[in-house]
Amino acid sequence: MRYPPLKREEMTEAQRRVADAIDQRRVGGLSGPYIPFVYSPEVADRAQMLAEYLRFNLHVPEPLRFLSVLVTARHQSADVEFYVHMKNAVVAGLTEAKVKALSQGRRPEGMTDDEEMVYDFCTELHSTGHVKDTTFWRVANRFSREVCLELTVTCGYMALLAMVLNVTETPFPEGAQKPLDPPTLR
Repeated sequence: MRYPPLKREEMTEAQRRVADAIDQRRVGGLSGPYIPFVYSPEVADRAQMLAEYLRFNLHVPEPLRFLSVLVTARHQSADVEFYVHMKNAVVAGLTEAKVKALSQGRRPEGMTDDEEMVYDFCTELHSTGHVKDTTFWRVANRFSREVCLELTVTCGYMALLAMVLNVTETPFPEGAQKPLDPPTLR
């Protein structure tokens, strides 16, 4: 493990402060990417604050937010990230069949119009770093420009978390089955 969990007595004052803050603010406490984030307390604090905003204050409907998260996790070949969010995605309204298709890197069948436009938006963003005008305006006209920005930031933030999880080799939860097909190198 590249970034083992720090014991409180091993932490600096800044690390303890941010670990305590994350533990209090975040559902699940100090876990996942926040364990290695504590090695850089200022980054950890700012990342968690953005995560909290993205989780609780967006105008993107919850199932569509989770769709953007899972598209990102799959694009980044991030097993841990996909696993952490897949059950909540089903609870939020994505079907198990759609989650399974996403885990296999396939376009889900039977998506609603809203799901299709968000899937296209996020897939284009991850594939090219851009979104076509037709895709942008489809989402903006249906929801708003604000939602387009929220989707962009959500994808970017989840890509950041995926990269942290992948680079730090954060372990997969014990006893859980990996949700993604074997990752492919891009």
